[in-house]
Amino acid sequence: MRLFTLLLISILFPGTILWGQVKQYTTAQDSDPEALALIKKIRTKYDAYKNIKADFRLDISIPGNAAETQKGNLCRTGNNVRFKLGNQEGIINDKAAYMVQHANKSVLINNLPEPGELNGMLTPQTLFSFYEGDNFIVAMQGVEKYEGRLLQAIELKPVDRDNSEFTKLRMLVDKTKKELVSIKAFSPDGSNFTFHLGKTKGNVVLGPGAFDFNKKEFPGYHVEDLRY
Repeated sequence: MRLFTLLLISILFPGTILWGQVKQYTTAQDSDPEALALIKKIRTKYDAYKNIKADFRLDISIPGNAAETQKGNLCRTGNNVRFKLGNQEGIINDKAAYMVQHANKSVLINNLPEPGELNGMLTPQTLFSFYEGDNFIVAMQGVEKYEGRLLQAIELKPVDRDNSEFTKLRMLVDKTKKELVSIKAFSPDGSNFTFHLGKTKGNVVLGPGAFDFNKKEFPGYHVEDLRY
C-alpha cells in the first residue's frame, strides 16, 4: 500500500496567515476555525452522496527526473473504491485490496488496512477523505487564481512531522460549490505530487459488481495473495 501512499498529498500558495506566526501550534485543535469549518462543509457534501465518480490528473515532480503526468479515474461507494491511474488499477472492497499492475501483468492481493490506518494519507482510496481526523494543523491561505477561477487555498501541516512523508499539503477549493479542485503534497526531498480533480459526480449509476475482483477480467495475469 505504500506505493499509493507516496502518490498523493499537498498544497500551495501565499496567504493571509503565515505559518511562521503559528509554528508553536502542535495539535489539530490549534487550527484556523474558518479553515476547519470549510473543510467540514466539503466533507459533509461528499459524505451525503451515495457514491462518487471522478476523473483526475496526477502531476509528479521529483528532483533529477523529468516531470510526469498520469491520468486517472475512480468511483467510490462507502469504503469500496475502484480506480485507475496510469498503468495501475486498484479494487478495494470488504474482502481485500487488489492492486493490478498492467505493465507486468500482475495482481497483488493485500489485507485491508486497519480502521484509521490511512487517515492523513493521500491515495486514490482516500482522495475525498485524507483530511479527516487530527493529523493536520490547517489554515486559510488566501485566494488563488487557477485556470481562470478564483479559489480558496487551505494549507495543512502534519502534526507528527517526524513520521510524515510530507512537509505540508495545499488544497484549492471552490467555496461556493464546496468542492475540492486540487491537492498538492510536498515531500522533504523536494518532490511534490499534485492531484487535479476534473469532473466529479455524485449519486451515479454503477454497474453490478463494480467493486468485485474478477480474475477473468485479467487473463494471463499472475495473481499473488499476500494476505496473512
